[in-house]
Amino acid sequence: MRSQPFRNRVSESMISLPILVILASIIWMMPDIQNLALWGGWALVGVMTYFMMAWNTQYQLIRVRSRMNSLTFLFLFLIFPQLHLLGWHLFPACCLLGAYFLLFRTYGVYAPQGYFFHAFFLIGVGSIAFPPLLLLVPFLLFSSERHLRALTGKSAMAALLGLSLPYWILLPVFLFAREVLQPYISLWQLERLWQPMQFTHVPPSQWMGGGLVFLISIVSVVHFLRTAYNDKIRTRQYHYLLLLQVLPLTFLHFALPQFFATTLPLCLVTLVPFIGHYFALAKGRGMNAWFILWMLLFLLLGVANYFDLWTLLSNF
Repeated sequence: MRSQPFRNRVSESMISLPILVILASIIWMMPDIQNLALWGGWALVGVMTYFMMAWNTQYQLIRVRSRMNSLTFLFLFLIFPQLHLLGWHLFPACCLLGAYFLLFRTYGVYAPQGYFFHAFFLIGVGSIAFPPLLLLVPFLLFSSERHLRALTGKSAMAALLGLSLPYWILLPVFLFAREVLQPYISLWQLERLWQPMQFTHVPPSQWMGGGLVFLISIVSVVHFLRTAYNDKIRTRQYHYLLLLQVLPLTFLHFALPQFFATTLPLCLVTLVPFIGHYFALAKGRGMNAWFILWMLLFLLLGVANYFDLWTLLSNF
């Protein structure tokens, strides 16, 4: 009897995720087990991983039984220690994941206004911590009409109301206690956000990590576009919505290198469904070796990030 390839055993096994969770917990807390910020970051990413699993299960983003999306999401988060501490840099990605989850519910729904309101409310809340997140709004609205076929006059009004509600809530604080919002107000200073790109100051761990993530993402997107006919129409529309959001997120990621810890989680939330779809469904004689190669590349990246090998390499 022919044994199942390693890639399939990982992607289709139900114990892969629990094993990764245990290993990730140990590695995550290795720097300082008493650090509450590390515990908080681990708890938040754990919740996001669960939602990633529920997202894939509820909307059948992968047409076979697989937890590859949640596995990939947690694995990629694990290899970037600069993302591990609890902070506002994770908040926009949490909001975007929730917004995707709600927007997908609008497909085929007769009255989707409630979903639109809450989805764009999350985008508005996330934009308070990271104002450039608002750049996704026109792309999300376009995808809601083009791919989900759910945008009507009422749902568009609900989306705009939800998007503006967090700012109406903050308005009294702004009028009567403006000093409390000074850290937030400074985020809206365009000269701080749109500084000239200083690529010479970008650390090697940042451009190497981002480069690997986007390289495998490009391969995964091309694979999806070539094999999308195998998926259900609903699944294709979901992925097309995500694919359109890659455009503004890629721009933000490379235009704002100083916000790497914020833009990378946003990109991961959007790109992981393509990567998981690729590694779970791609066929070919060399796919098992190709999968192991990428695992090793990211493991080496994680080792270099954890032990700061980039500093040692720069001295040679």
